[in-house]
Amino acid sequence: MHDLPDSTDMLAVVAEFLRRELVPTLEGSLAFQTRVAANVIDMACRQWRQPAELARQEQQQLERLTGERGDVATLTSALCQRIAAGEVSLSTPGLKDFLWFVTLNKVAVDQPRYAAYQQALQRLGDR
Repeated sequence: MHDLPDSTDMLAVVAEFLRRELVPTLEGSLAFQTRVAANVIDMACRQWRQPAELARQEQQQLERLTGERGDVATLTSALCQRIAAGEVSLSTPGLKDFLWFVTLNKVAVDQPRYAAYQQALQRLGDR
C-alpha cells in the first residue's frame, strides 16, 4: 500500500515553492499577492493541525459562560451580546481565562512567531 503525504505537508510544500521560486521572479502587486497566498496556505495548515480538543474546550467554556448549549458561532454571538449589554464583564468568573484561551489559539494560527504571543506562552509556561 502506498502512503500519501499528509495534506498539510503537501500544502506546506506549495507555500514554500511560492516563496522561494515564484516570488523572486515577480514584481509589485503580483509578488505581494503571491506572498499573501503563501501565508494563507500556511494559516490554513496551522488551523487544520490544531487539535479538535481545542474546539471542544472552546465550546465547553462558552456553554459555561452563557449557560446555553449550541455551536461555537452561536455561543460566541450570545456571549458578545451579553458583554455589550453589560451583563458579563472581566469580573465574571472564567471570562478572562476564556478570552486568553481564544486569543492565544487564534494567534497560534494567524501569527505564531509574533513576539508578544511568544512572550505570553512563556509567561503561561512559567506558572
